[in-house]
Amino acid sequence: MGRVNIAADSDLIKEIEKEAKVRGYTIYSLTNLALKAMLEMIKTGEDSTRLQDLVELYKVFKDLDVIPVTSWYIENLAKLAYEKDQKGFQSLCEGAGMQVASYLKSKASTLEELMLFYENVKSTLPIKDLKIRKLEGDDIELRLTGTGFSLESTFCASMVFKKIIESYGFTVVEIVPSPGGIIYVRARVNQP
Repeated sequence: MGRVNIAADSDLIKEIEKEAKVRGYTIYSLTNLALKAMLEMIKTGEDSTRLQDLVELYKVFKDLDVIPVTSWYIENLAKLAYEKDQKGFQSLCEGAGMQVASYLKSKASTLEELMLFYENVKSTLPIKDLKIRKLEGDDIELRLTGTGFSLESTFCASMVFKKIIESYGFTVVEIVPSPGGIIYVRARVNQP
C-alpha cells in the first residue's frame, strides 16, 4: 500500500500529533480513520461538513446518556404512557426538559448562543425547522417542526421545549402542540 502526502493546516497537524502520542495512535492510523469516515459520508451523498455535525451530536448524546431508539418505538411508548397516566407523562416530559435545558445552558448561556449551537447540530436532528420571530413588546414567537408524529409525542416535545425556553429567561404565554410534530410557542421575556 503506497503512501501520499496530504496538505493540512500546520496547527491541526500539531494537534493530531499531540493527541496521537497521548492516545497511542500513529498519525497514519488517525488520518486513515478520518479519511475513511469522510469517504463514507461522501459516498452516501452527504455533505462532507456533516461529519463535524455528527461529532458534535455524538458529544451531546454522550453527555446526556442518550440511547438511540426508533421513532416508532417512542411514538408508541408516548401513546401508552399518555393513555395510562396523563399527569405522570407530563411530569416525565418536563423532567426530560429540565435535563436538556440544564445541559444546553452549560453549552450556550444566551438564546443567541443556543441558536448557534443548534446551527452546528441541526443537520443531524429530526427537527426540520426552528423559527424565532420578535413580536410586539417583549414577546417572541417560536415555531418548531419535526418533533414527532402523534399528538402525544409532540405534546411531550412541547414540554421539553417549554423548559428549554424558560431556562433562557422567558415565560411561556401560550404553547400549542399539533399532531405532525409542530409546536407553536408565544413567550415573554421575564421582567427583573
